[in-house]
Amino acid sequence: MKLKNLKTNSLFGKLFFRFIVLSLIIIVIFGLIVIYYLEDFLYNRRENEVLYNLNQLKNDIDQYLAAGEDAEINKILSLTARQNRGQIWLTDREGDIIYSYPGRVDERVDFEGFEQIFDNKMLSSRVDSEQFDRPMLLNAASIEVEGEKYGLLFFTSVQGINSTVGQIQKIMLYLILFSALPALLLAYFWAKSISEPLKNISKTAEEISRGNFIEISNAQNTKELKNLAESINEMSKTLAQNMNNLKEEKNKLNYILSGMEEGVLALNSDQEIILLNQSFADLFISEEQVELNKQQSLSELIDNQEVIDFINESIQKRENRSLEVKVEEADKYLLLHSTAIFRESKFWGIVVIFQDISERWRFEKLQNDFVANVSHELKTPLSSIRGAAEIVYDGAVSQKKAREKYLNMIIEESNRLETMVNNILSISELKSDILRCTEVNFSEFVYNMLQDYKSVNEIEQDFNYQLQEKIMLRLDADKIKRVIINLLDNAVKYSPAAGEIKIILTKTDSAVKFAVRDQGPGVPPEEQKNIWERFYKVNKKGFQSKKRGSGLGLAIVKDIIKLHGGRVYQKNLETGSEFAFVLPEANNLPASE
Repeated sequence: MKLKNLKTNSLFGKLFFRFIVLSLIIIVIFGLIVIYYLEDFLYNRRENEVLYNLNQLKNDIDQYLAAGEDAEINKILSLTARQNRGQIWLTDREGDIIYSYPGRVDERVDFEGFEQIFDNKMLSSRVDSEQFDRPMLLNAASIEVEGEKYGLLFFTSVQGINSTVGQIQKIMLYLILFSALPALLLAYFWAKSISEPLKNISKTAEEISRGNFIEISNAQNTKELKNLAESINEMSKTLAQNMNNLKEEKNKLNYILSGMEEGVLALNSDQEIILLNQSFADLFISEEQVELNKQQSLSELIDNQEVIDFINESIQKRENRSLEVKVEEADKYLLLHSTAIFRESKFWGIVVIFQDISERWRFEKLQNDFVANVSHELKTPLSSIRGAAEIVYDGAVSQKKAREKYLNMIIEESNRLETMVNNILSISELKSDILRCTEVNFSEFVYNMLQDYKSVNEIEQDFNYQLQEKIMLRLDADKIKRVIINLLDNAVKYSPAAGEIKIILTKTDSAVKFAVRDQGPGVPPEEQKNIWERFYKVNKKGFQSKKRGSGLGLAIVKDIIKLHGGRVYQKNLETGSEFAFVLPEANNLPASE
């Protein structure tokens, strides 16, 4: 028997102790009833025997009392007393003892109710008087002889009856003591048979409350427990199904929220945060703090007063609102849209969508710059052509040499316009995704092209080659040639005349890298993401060159490399910068038609 099962506050303990107490009460009551009725039976039997003898005695001594034969009376009284192991008294009406056995002198009867026997009533009672050395049973009756009434008191010892009753009491005590062990065992197994199934059902209910939807065996010892087990199993199945449905719906919501590029923040009417997604966390808080910060206040979560004021006003006015705001901390532009949520016409809270429109702002800026650059690029040569043409047309220049100068200016600016148009057409052509690829020895291709470039152009800088040999690639040679020429033009344009230009061609496990390192001023970090856009120019001191460009060269480089499945990048060095592209070795490009 485990001690822990005997805790009084447990069902097992309560059943166990109550069954023990009930068993003991039943045994004690049964014993008392048995003792009471047995004692009553023994006394009644003795009284009946004494009354019978008393009636016989009355008949025997009537004549002797009338005759005054004292010897015969004493003889009859003594014989009857010895036979019944008792005492007999014969008294007058006043209670004085006339005859007695054993003999008594000058004695009076002092028992309460003695006078009743002279009213022709039988007196029967238990006597525990100091006149006797042991408890006695008194039966008394009156005798009338010649008009004189006498009292006949028959005392019978009940010590045997008391002794018998005492023995029975001991037996009942032993019975109670010996019955305690079987009752204890019976109580234990009975309480266990009831409490153990309930305990198992209780444990199952606890596991269900923790989310472990297990089932309990329905092989119970009672119909009620079996029905209870089946009901709990059915409830477990229903809860498991409902929880799975809730989890599925929650996962769907999480997948949708985590897949959204826009940040989502839901607040109730008390400005308590109900929901936020990872995109919102990326804008304002770190990923590992998302769950923790749900418990924080709005001002602790968002360090932007304009955003906080927008949210507070949306909750106060309970209406849909929009706002464009710049977050200085993240250097981003956000479009905020709040939607008021009502449940049964009662305001619940708001959902705020945070849309990152930084790219839109950047492209709008690039668009404005594009328009300005194109206007400038077109306006300058057209102005030069128009001015030179007007001078020649008006005959303001009479000398042939001066006329030729203005005519050359017209031709040069016209060529510049043609180059710009060709570059724009080239970009449009690249958008058609048309490549004519062949397999070439890229190492030889680069080396020969560099030699041709140096011979055709008057290059003042030194070229430093670092070309890995025997690199085979499938590519569109004409387009890649244009990429390399654009990169070389940039390097020559911004490198000092006495500088060095380093050309690097290397192969890794799965890619080929071509890089051009110049000794120019480098690119400011804030401009690096814009230099690959069309018509973009870094208009800062140190980036001015005698050779004017259209701002389309790097955009063409990016588009051609992207068509080949590669990527471009630029990084600043200690002296100058590196412009490079990386092509995959196995690019699965189509063969030349």
